[in-house]
Amino acid sequence: MEQKKQTVLDVIQKSEGNIDFYGLKETTGMEAIELFSVVEALAKENRILMRLNHLDEGTYCYKSSGDVLYERFMDLLFAHHGKRRSVAFYASRLCITPKYLCCIVKKTSGKTPTEWINETTVREIEYMLCHTRTSIKEIVYELGFSNLSNFGKFFKAHKGMSPRIYRMVHCNVGSF
Repeated sequence: MEQKKQTVLDVIQKSEGNIDFYGLKETTGMEAIELFSVVEALAKENRILMRLNHLDEGTYCYKSSGDVLYERFMDLLFAHHGKRRSVAFYASRLCITPKYLCCIVKKTSGKTPTEWINETTVREIEYMLCHTRTSIKEIVYELGFSNLSNFGKFFKAHKGMSPRIYRMVHCNVGSF
């Protein structure tokens, strides 16, 4: 099962997170039932997020440009897994100003882009601490923090403890 999960994750990553179920089925070569169970397992582990289309054929959905920009921001945020923490980076990818991005995201979600970026980064750190054997120094490097001190301060500000203590308290440290 772990190999199948990794295959699905690899395909999703190669498509930059923009693939539908049928494309995933075709690319992985898995049967639909098997792929459903793999995708379900990955979703339960919070390793993938899915957007479901609930519209029936012939039903049309109107979205404002702000809603579309917000969704595109969230897609980019998910694709970069907390490795990019600058509002300016996301705004440039969306071809808008950082100020406009802040207005749209705050109006649509009630949170600022910085809050979303920080939440995503913290979730990625928690995942890496608890579900990988990656050392804390390697996590610092992978997520693009300038140094271990800044990483520790960032994590402690959001979780109230150091990454090392978090790993010991919240994760199965026996397997690391």
